[in-house]
Amino acid sequence: MISQKDEIPSYIPHDARFIVLGTMCALNARTINGEKPDGDFFYYNDNRNHFWKIMQYLYLPDQEPKRLTIAEKKAFLRDHGIGIQNLVSEIWTPNQSKLDPSDTVLFDCQKKKKISFKLLTPKVKKSFENATFLFTCRHKKGIENLMKGFIEANNLSFDLLENIHFLKTPTRCNPYKRSVEWREEINDFLKSRGRS
Repeated sequence: MISQKDEIPSYIPHDARFIVLGTMCALNARTINGEKPDGDFFYYNDNRNHFWKIMQYLYLPDQEPKRLTIAEKKAFLRDHGIGIQNLVSEIWTPNQSKLDPSDTVLFDCQKKKKISFKLLTPKVKKSFENATFLFTCRHKKGIENLMKGFIEANNLSFDLLENIHFLKTPTRCNPYKRSVEWREEINDFLKSRGRS
């Protein structure tokens, strides 16, 4: 079996208005059988993922997005009251499984109980009480099951499931166009929840 571990800790500013949820970090930010990747890593580390460009278009629409350092990414999140949290801490997969598992592999690991979930500190749990949650993929039953596993592991309320909006993925897209779609969807979701 291959152990794959997501070692990126929660990044939740104390006044986080939004918490962006993901499943597990990409291969270039993941420990495989105890071997760490070269260099520093953080959320949405993969160049094919346009998350940071989309976020810059959302919050800094008059500026052209640029490649951010990890320190700049953290400052951006703090400045805009955004937290990031992955659900999965570790999975164990057969040797023939891809090292960069798809959602299907994560779902299979959960069914076979070959998965562990991230555990939140009391401080981070407190931030989860009032935030709006944004998942960076569309709703799937398997994603909902991962959320339930994460909620159970952290003794959170299942009411949290009602406060999640599932956005279109930030991969394989036009970042500007996707930022417009995200803005509209987030605004509509907030209105539906009586928030602004």
